[in-house]
Amino acid sequence: MILVLCGTQKQDFTRLMRLVEQVADREEVIIQAGHNHYETDKMKLFSFIPNDEMEKLYQQASLIVTHAGAGSILQGVKNHKKIIAVPRLKKYHEHVNDHQIELATKLEQLGCILAYQDGEDFISLYEKAKTFNPLPFNQKGNIEGLIDQSLEKYLK
Repeated sequence: MILVLCGTQKQDFTRLMRLVEQVADREEVIIQAGHNHYETDKMKLFSFIPNDEMEKLYQQASLIVTHAGAGSILQGVKNHKKIIAVPRLKKYHEHVNDHQIELATKLEQLGCILAYQDGEDFISLYEKAKTFNPLPFNQKGNIEGLIDQSLEKYLK
């Protein structure tokens, strides 16, 4: 099962759902859509999922496809999951800045996740994720510190 997390921001992020829908015929897809509205009969969409249910879904998922928000990524990393992070982009009015690109790129460089690049073939990245072996959490060093560093310049 693929667990998809769009985040809680009010800016539209249906781009993420369109990407994942390309592989929805290959395995079950469950989406926490947040404030996004999307019509599909290929995937199960929920606006928000309670924390206890979300924890179960993280454990059951074979792959997490998420916006590149620190909380969603960190939860997946702690659960030793394969993660594709799709950064929300300022140019599409999905966020107020592009800090998610920096975070996703740094975590990919550390071997923790796969980061989707705008315009990349999502199906190829999905196939790559099948054989991707993320580094265990305890081998990555201080991931919270990395997240803080990545966000710091945007918070000033």
